[in-house]
Order: sequence, then structure tokens, then C-alpha cells
Amino acid sequence: MTKVQVPEEEKKREWLSWICDSQTPEELRDKYDTWANSYDRDVEKDWRFMPRNAALALQKVLPTKDAKILDAGAGTGLLGEALAELGYTKVIAADLSQEMLAVAKKKQVYKELYQCNLEDSQAFAKETFDAILATGVFALAHAGVAVLHNLFGYLKPDGVLLMTIRGDYRNQMQEALDKLPWSLVSQDEFGIYETDTMYVLVFRKGR
Repeated sequence: MTKVQVPEEEKKREWLSWICDSQTPEELRDKYDTWANSYDRDVEKDWRFMPRNAALALQKVLPTKDAKILDAGAGTGLLGEALAELGYTKVIAADLSQEMLAVAKKKQVYKELYQCNLEDSQAFAKETFDAILATGVFALAHAGVAVLHNLFGYLKPDGVLLMTIRGDYRNQMQEALDKLPWSLVSQDEFGIYETDTMYVLVFRKGR
């Protein structure tokens, strides 16, 4: 990973600047391991609403509740909880941090849980999932083009990939997003961190 400049608004939240200043996947993993037990409490005000909105966006394009879904970067399972509330029953969690997954496991909303690095193209078999959701994953010091390509590969033809992404990081990723053979089927915008915009983007892979 390359060194990144942390936006001013992130300096207002110690946890946000701390996590986004990670320089390697190992450092990021270790920080999330340390943060796992207080994560849900720390992000309650700023973030909990986003997994709920992501789950509702998925329901609009994939109402089939037994679809095979990957929660990529599942963390402590906030998205898994939101999906379970809507009736989805085959959700698989993947995350870099074993301690975050340990918290998620206690919520009993996942069919399976895997500790893995999504930069590994072999983490899952090709064309495995009907839908992949990545909330809070495409962000500074977290995931970039390599992860995007891997998730695209894990997705079945006609499958859906939903991501949240802040406006500044979307600008950095836009060229890679435009090059993949899929179509943007929905886009929602939400204000976050007082001054920024968070997008919920839903893409459908070509057949």
C-alpha cells in the first residue's frame, strides 16, 4: 500500500484517521483486531445507517432471499444483521481480521465465515456468488482496483455487486469501474462525516 493523505474531516474522528492511515494489509488487520470489541459502539453514530441502506438497496434488485451472498469485508457483521432482518439466509462473511469475525460470529447471521485477504484472487472460486456487497471496503488504505477485479471474478454472470464509496475515492476508482463489463443499475447518495458524500452503487455483471 502507498502512503495516503488523510482528509481534514477524518481528523475529527480519531478512529477514522487512525484506521485510514494504515500502510500495509498486516497493519490494517492488526488495527481491526485491536478495535473489534469496541467497533460497533464507536461507529454507531456515523456508520450504522449505511449497512441498513445497503441492504435495502440490494433488496430492490435481488429480492430472492436464498441467493448466495458474499459480505466482503464483513467486519463485525453490521451488514449481516441488516440482511438477516430482511430475510436473507445464505450470507457468507469474509474479512481480513479474525477478531472482527469473532464478533460477527456471535450475531449468528452468517452461514459461513472466512478470514482472508480480498487481494487474493484465489480466496473464493470464480463465479460463486449471486451478489457481493462491500460496505466500507473501497476506502483509503483498504481496497482498490485489485480487490475490485477479484470481486468481479467471484460474481456469477448476471450477478450483482453493491459497494459503498465516498466521493473522493470514487473519483480515484472511476476509470476501473468504467472498464468492467457490467452496468450501473442504481445509485444512491447519503451525507456522511458532515461534509462528504457516500454513494451506494449497484452494478449488474454481464451474462
